[in-house]
Amino acid sequence: MTKENLNILLVDDDEKFLFSLAERIKLKGFSTLTATDGRKALDIAKNNKIYLAIIDQRLPDTEGVSLVAELKKQDASVKTVLLTAHGDDKIESASKALDTAYFEKDNMGGFWEFLMRFPIDTINILLVDDDETFLKSMAERVRLKGYSPILATTGSEAVSAAAGKKIHVAVVDQRLPDMEGLDVVSKLKKLDEDVQTVLLTAYGDDKLKEASAALEAGYFDKADMNSFWGFIKNAMRKFETTMAAVGMAHGGDIKDAMEIDPNKKK
Repeated sequence: MTKENLNILLVDDDEKFLFSLAERIKLKGFSTLTATDGRKALDIAKNNKIYLAIIDQRLPDTEGVSLVAELKKQDASVKTVLLTAHGDDKIESASKALDTAYFEKDNMGGFWEFLMRFPIDTINILLVDDDETFLKSMAERVRLKGYSPILATTGSEAVSAAAGKKIHVAVVDQRLPDMEGLDVVSKLKKLDEDVQTVLLTAYGDDKLKEASAALEAGYFDKADMNSFWGFIKNAMRKFETTMAAVGMAHGGDIKDAMEIDPNKKK
């Protein structure tokens, strides 16, 4: 995935600000789509794959946080940013609840740094389990979070998949038809020592937990999926931060960030 293949939707009823924002983002190599109200934004999102939506809080027909929620209903993988001149703790809290970045318009430096560090590559999550129903359920949830699931029902399939594609996180069941999950983890780390691994099992014990720790693999019981998804969420944030450094290197120096008139607020 390259920048020019990524659509960034910009939503603001201040047309001068909107045009200036779009032009600067285009200079960074992204493709932009613009809307001056929530209805137009939703129409655009229905007809185009949106990677990132940058939304003003005060729009003529809706609030920014409400638009964020509607966009995520249409496409759960869309990344969103709330950019406003009328922020407060309540709006910031609502943004966090919607997994949305939040910036004040008088802090455009922070916004531009965020954009330049924003990951543009796909994060691949390898899911390995011989229970195909469970595997598909896991894959769908990973996909809804905006990441790319790669599926395998055996250890050998998992190793082959990792040999042909960059794997960022591998979630491996302990009991597989052809080998134990710990053996899969070990083989994956030999292929790529940076891969983050998780052993997920319904048959855990302290010995297995200790063996996972020795391989620097996360360990979760299938009866505790809430903790597992919390771990995945934190792991993804770390990967996005790491991948963002590449975006910064290719995106240019943030010192050329657009200057917004500090005296003008909507």
